[in-house]
Amino acid sequence: MFVLALSSLGWAAYRHFDGAITRVDWNIDGARPAGAAGEQNILLLGDDSREGTGGEYGVVDGVRSDTTIIAHFARDGSATLLSFPRDMLVRVVPPERAAARDGRAKLTEVLQLADVPGLVSTLESLTGLKIDHTISINLAGFRTMTDAVGGVTVCVTPLPDGSTRNLHDTMSGWNGHLGENRLNGDQALAFVRTRYALGDERLRVLRQQQFLAKLLATATGAGVLTNPAKITALLGAVGGALRVDQGLDQTALLTLAKRASGLSSGGIRFVTVPTRVALPVDGAVDGMGTIPPHGAVLVADQAGLAQVLAPLRPAGTARPAAAPPEPAGTTVGRADVSVAAVRNASGRTGLAAATVDALRSLGFTGAMTTATTTGQELTEIHYPPGQQAAARALAARLPGGLPVEDPARTGDGLVVVLGTAFAGLAAAPGPGAAAGPGAAAGPAGEPSTAIATTATGGTAGIATSSAVETGTTTTATGATATGTGAVGTATPMPADTSCTP
Repeated sequence: MFVLALSSLGWAAYRHFDGAITRVDWNIDGARPAGAAGEQNILLLGDDSREGTGGEYGVVDGVRSDTTIIAHFARDGSATLLSFPRDMLVRVVPPERAAARDGRAKLTEVLQLADVPGLVSTLESLTGLKIDHTISINLAGFRTMTDAVGGVTVCVTPLPDGSTRNLHDTMSGWNGHLGENRLNGDQALAFVRTRYALGDERLRVLRQQQFLAKLLATATGAGVLTNPAKITALLGAVGGALRVDQGLDQTALLTLAKRASGLSSGGIRFVTVPTRVALPVDGAVDGMGTIPPHGAVLVADQAGLAQVLAPLRPAGTARPAAAPPEPAGTTVGRADVSVAAVRNASGRTGLAAATVDALRSLGFTGAMTTATTTGQELTEIHYPPGQQAAARALAARLPGGLPVEDPARTGDGLVVVLGTAFAGLAAAPGPGAAAGPGAAAGPAGEPSTAIATTATGGTAGIATSSAVETGTTTTATGATATGTGAVGTATPMPADTSCTP
């Protein structure tokens, strides 16, 4: 967008634009994922700072992220924009910056807790993607940028349940109608910030994706590029509203702009991190996904997240794909499942040893050596070729555990990698234990209870979980995702964001 505009106004305009940008020394500490030559990951951050709004949108305590997107620029010239729901519960990195004792927070809160470096570290831990640069814009800048291109036209559909309560939202100030809506800066801000009238954070993400795609199309269209006044206004609005990391200097910014300008509408793919409403096995205390002290939250669908991230990770670092379904009728007893090692990637001291104790108490066998490894969000069960059934038997007792085939393993048993999202084991109750209405089910349908491992070893106790009772969450398509396992399932959001609720 920038380069196309600069081709009309020249180098002087670019220098004016570049001079208006605020560059910040966001130093990222700690171990970081590996990058890949020819690829870049840019964190696009929209925060809720009221600076420059004259109090029009009220006053907030601190600054939170309203929009969080990782823009992945691939070697083939394509781009994937990966959106993260703001109410998604994540492990804060570094953990000492978290306010809650469990070290977690809603993604929107991480910016206030740990500033941009903490948000970058948290996202890198969650995704395994190295974030090369950060670009941040506030509410006033977003509004001014929309006005600078002459407004943006969006398309609105009814909600998945057929209602039209999404056409008005008193909290954001949004008022619209079905079909096309032409938005100025204030209306655009209300459109993308609507939450309460939508009822699902994931629908809000779809709105943001639609708006970004149409803003880009408008900003690079002939109506702007052939109008020097609009180009000047656009560059001034964008430059004055942006904060970027110091590494994104004049040369790097121009290189990035050239790369972005080469994208066609078909060269950009919008993806939303797969999530679901938190279940009791996640610690939820009601049907709304409330996990104290965080409130109602979404949690990552770990299998879906792994699939989304696989093509974005550097070659050689992508985790193995999830195992295909095993043949019907294949079962393995716990005594026949050998666990070679348990690796702690959660950052919680003693979790591997506590998990080993719990696994042995359930009847699993093997050496079960323990080790600490690089942090990651997902919990994985690496198995040698031919041991898929054993991996799935173990996964039935590790809520969120993703079986992945590892051809490098030679048959000496399974390796468990405990991610930051690991919340404990699920175990069959002893003889005579009642299978109440909230009891979870094992692989053969027997009721089970959840064993929560502590950070210092041992077990914190056994609590009945209702994770496998049939629970439903409404997705953006209007279909329902039924939780039939310890972590439930999540229906992917629709790929077409040209018209959204």
